Formats: sequence, structure tokens, C-alpha cells
Amino acid sequence: MNTTSRPRTRAILRIHFHPAERTDELYEQLLAVIDGISSRVEPLPADWSACVDLTGALTYWGYDVEGLVAVLRLRLLALHGVQCSAGAGPTRSIAAMAADATPPGTATVVRDDPYEIATFLRTKPASALPGIGPKTARTLARYGITSVGDIADTQLSTLQRILGTTAARLVT
Repeated sequence: MNTTSRPRTRAILRIHFHPAERTDELYEQLLAVIDGISSRVEPLPADWSACVDLTGALTYWGYDVEGLVAVLRLRLLALHGVQCSAGAGPTRSIAAMAADATPPGTATVVRDDPYEIATFLRTKPASALPGIGPKTARTLARYGITSVGDIADTQLSTLQRILGTTAARLVT
């Protein structure tokens, strides 16, 4: 028996639907298509999207993240004629950022790899990080810190002088 196992790749999907007409019935049908891929679906009807945990589905379907997202997007288009934009990543926030940056009819996948995550986040505005609201973003911008990469490149002691100890630790 093999006692060592590879860590399972965590994959969270944020998918936005872009139908010609929005009805409650159509939204429920789109969610049913997603439920056919993964039962771990959180509907987000306010912006016609959903958050889906694909982690277990990857093993079940035998696909990688890109492949499973492509199958899902194709099913939504074939069954309901609905284009979608999708973002996938190892966390809900990365998946949401990827989906927000993705045009309809395409997908952005950020793999669960520290280098790929850092590359993806580096160019995002500082306000994309949880806990950085408009006021904190303005404060950082006064010091020339406008992106996640700028925050990563700034010493903790400098961030502590600008934001205070607790806030600086939260953003790093």
C-alpha cells in the first residue's frame, strides 16, 4: 500500500453567465448544468455567476482544470446557447479576480503554483487584495504603491510605517 500521496490540486471556479435574456428559469438551468459537473456550487444570482469547487470533480472526470472548465463552458453553450467567462484558481479570491479579468467566451486559469499565482497577482491593483479598500489604496498610492507587486516589493517595516502594524501584516 502506498502511504505517500500527492496533495490534491485545489481548484475553485468563478463563472459569469452572459445570456441574451435573463430569467430565473434560465439561471436555474445553468446551475443544473454546473451541478452535473460538481455538486459543490454556490449560486451568486446578484451578478449572474456561480462559485464552484472543482477539486473533487477533477479526479472524478479525469481532466485537468483547463479541460474541465472547457467541458463546462461547451455544455453551457451547447445546451442553452449561453456564453460565459470563467476564472479558476486555488482560492475563491484568485478565481474571482481571474473571472473579472476574462472576456465573455473565454477562461483564465491560474494554477496552484506559487510562481504562477505571484505572476498573476503582481500586476493587479492594490485594491484587488482583500482588506484593501479605497482609503487604504489611496494612502498606498501617495507613496507610489499601486499594485500587488509594489506591495510585495515593499519591506514590511515600510508598510508598517505607512499603514500601521496590523494593517501592514494583513496586506503582506
